[in-house]
Amino acid sequence: MYFAMDEIGFENTEKIKIISSESEKWKFIYDTAESYGFEGIHLTPSLYSKEFGLNIENTPEYFQDFKLTLHFGGTDNITCAQSYEMYSYALEKAIETAAKHNMHDISIHPPNIYELPLAKIKTCYELFRKIIEKWLAVTIKNGISLTLETHVSGKYFLFDGLENFIKFTDSYPELGILIDVSHNYYDGYSEDEIIGCFADKNVKGLHISDALQGVDFNQGTHLAIGKGTIDFSKIIKHFNHIPNLYSALEIKANNKEVANSLEIVVAALVG
Repeated sequence: MYFAMDEIGFENTEKIKIISSESEKWKFIYDTAESYGFEGIHLTPSLYSKEFGLNIENTPEYFQDFKLTLHFGGTDNITCAQSYEMYSYALEKAIETAAKHNMHDISIHPPNIYELPLAKIKTCYELFRKIIEKWLAVTIKNGISLTLETHVSGKYFLFDGLENFIKFTDSYPELGILIDVSHNYYDGYSEDEIIGCFADKNVKGLHISDALQGVDFNQGTHLAIGKGTIDFSKIIKHFNHIPNLYSALEIKANNKEVANSLEIVVAALVG
């Protein structure tokens, strides 16, 4: 297992916004990951575009000093031929970017189905199957794993609960799984339940952030480690045996809290 940087910290985010040079922005991100002590960088196109003013297609070659993964995300629903083609095209470009920059994993979200009628949800399910079947073989051919993130809040995402999620992924043994510990814990799953669900599955990565149960979503997820109630040592130690498993710190916090979070999870791994 290795730990990867996702968010760079509130203060660092504000600093990069006032840097005008693209090359200096990339260097700032590289130096930030190095100063924190991360072994990898988890690149999210929407974050880099919106917050940093960068296109990950232009990731410098020297970033390959780190282990790189691409978090494609993609929460839009897929309910017609046009939305299918748009999603498929975007994922194709993401695969090209990942292959170009030697990224070893691309992670995607289940589609968003919020307020869709049942007929549209069924269409979304079948079209998402086509997406997986079309592009899983392509990523494997390029030496890249394609992983599906464990977003299972049924009101918002295609899968309602971890059992439905696993039923889908079991149909595709080569499809990887990205466990979002914070989201699953917030949805009411204990650490033991998360481990039990995925103990024998094709887990490729973890999204690490703390969480609280029984509070508003924005107050209960993506917290700095120690600000919630998750026992990370149990989860980290259980999945540590998986080769090249990445644990991306997906926390929204200040610089010090990012640094402290990394220290805590590293200590949990070696302790």
